[in-house]
Amino acid sequence: MKNNSTHHTDPLLLRLSEGDESAFREFFHTYSHHVYHVALLMTKSTELAEDMVQEIFLKIWLNRAALPGVENLKGYLFINARNHILNELRKGSHNLQFTTALLNYFSEPADNPEQALLRKESRSVLRQAIAHLPTRQRLIYQLNKEKGLKQDEIAAQLNISKHTVRNSLAQALQNIRHFLERAATGLVLAVCVIEAFL
Repeated sequence: MKNNSTHHTDPLLLRLSEGDESAFREFFHTYSHHVYHVALLMTKSTELAEDMVQEIFLKIWLNRAALPGVENLKGYLFINARNHILNELRKGSHNLQFTTALLNYFSEPADNPEQALLRKESRSVLRQAIAHLPTRQRLIYQLNKEKGLKQDEIAAQLNISKHTVRNSLAQALQNIRHFLERAATGLVLAVCVIEAFL
């Protein structure tokens, strides 16, 4: 783990915090499809999912002055997106018990057998979904999600265009979503989707 005494600020994050609109567009293009897929699966509505994406990214843009204090931009987006989606589900006519259980899963440590079992089952299903991806999609997804590489870093490492990386990642996410919809339901499905896409 890196020493916190040396603070390395992500250049994209710095540009965002300074109000650079091109940086915001880059940030949006890189991460919006992740947020959209989660919101779509949770709401079953393209309109609601699109609205949520706009609201989440708008909130980040409006609060951009706080970004220099953020150490992990992707993690910051994850927390904002997850909380926004769950809060919107709670406000709506969705199953309150389900939403509360999902929120508890992500806000409490897995120190009880139910939480641990749900986590184990969700990770198992997600691993299966990733294993079913075509080789290139799986590699690109793992480099992005598990290794934390950005799209341009993946493009350089694999000697392919950033456009190819973006398309392969979008296709991988779509294939994962389809697999999860067939293989899981309820809380397991919800946890898998949030873990896979955010």
